[in-house]
Amino acid sequence: MRKAALAVVVAGLLAWGGATLLRDDDRPVDPSRPDAQRAVAAALEVVHGRVLGVARDEDNGKWEVTIAQEGRQYEVELAPGSMDLLRLDYD
Repeated sequence: MRKAALAVVVAGLLAWGGATLLRDDDRPVDPSRPDAQRAVAAALEVVHGRVLGVARDEDNGKWEVTIAQEGRQYEVELAPGSMDLLRLDYD
């Protein structure tokens, strides 16, 4: 009986830990906000195209701007405050 209860507790902890690690920490931001507009302007200097979305990373505050250009989607990651380019991803 104890082994079964322990197994249930361990399984629950593993499920909770996995869900915590896999959660999406990007939160959409209203693109009309002044700080979001600054992020969009900085991102468009890196990749020209149509802005699909603006988000903030809850863990570290970085900006993430998604831009469509010629059939590709780019994610421009910018430092909070300075809007310096941190990373550029595409698919």
